Amino acid sequence: MEQVQSLATHWLLILVVVAFFAGYVDAIAGGGGMILIPALLFAGIPAVAAMAANKIVAMSGTAIAVVKFALARQVNWKVVAWSALPCLLASYLGGRVALHMSDELLAWAILICIPIALYFVLRGKQAIKAEEGASAKKSPLALAPIGFYDGLLGPGTGTYMTIAMRRVLSLDYLQATATTKPLNLLTNVGAAIAFLFAGKVIWSLALPMLLANMAGAWLGSHSAIRNGEKFIRYMLIVVLTVMLVANLFKLLME
Repeated sequence: MEQVQSLATHWLLILVVVAFFAGYVDAIAGGGGMILIPALLFAGIPAVAAMAANKIVAMSGTAIAVVKFALARQVNWKVVAWSALPCLLASYLGGRVALHMSDELLAWAILICIPIALYFVLRGKQAIKAEEGASAKKSPLALAPIGFYDGLLGPGTGTYMTIAMRRVLSLDYLQATATTKPLNLLTNVGAAIAFLFAGKVIWSLALPMLLANMAGAWLGSHSAIRNGEKFIRYMLIVVLTVMLVANLFKLLME
């Protein structure tokens, strides 16, 4: 795409490194997309193209997590079967809606949503475990609105989906976390299809970032660093704060 032909080599290298870091962080503490999208925006990638690249990249790291939880037999495949098609279609629809929004509006919406998503990510396991499951009927449509949000914007989708499974579908914390992964993979796929059909994926950027993200996710999932999650969460706050301020300054100066 012509939008990235002028992207300097150093920016491509920086974004590949960021993709590796995002994969590592996501595997330990979640929130990889909250790192990737602001970095892409700051590099000058249009908002829709940034979201498209993020979806392609996110699929790789999420797929690794799906395999990990599936092998551990923690995924509730009945919930996945009920919710797969609604989530897939809703995320595709969200991606289609995003295509009709201006880059400036999308950039502002993403930057506003990221601090909110960060709050829920940083609340972590304690907050999700504390959500007592209600006696709600298990509906295949229960998670569709989150799928739509993932296609439209995306930051924090995995955390929102895990909380919803605790509250609406009455799953325990471990099952909710594990079952989120294949559905989050499907919402990534749904939005990616919308962006692919519209020709918004910059493959020369997305492919090296995808490989770097997979490497980071693999390393993160096998990391045995003591208190690694706590350290990563603090680093996530610092990195996101810097990038959000930089992007806000950039938008205000345009």
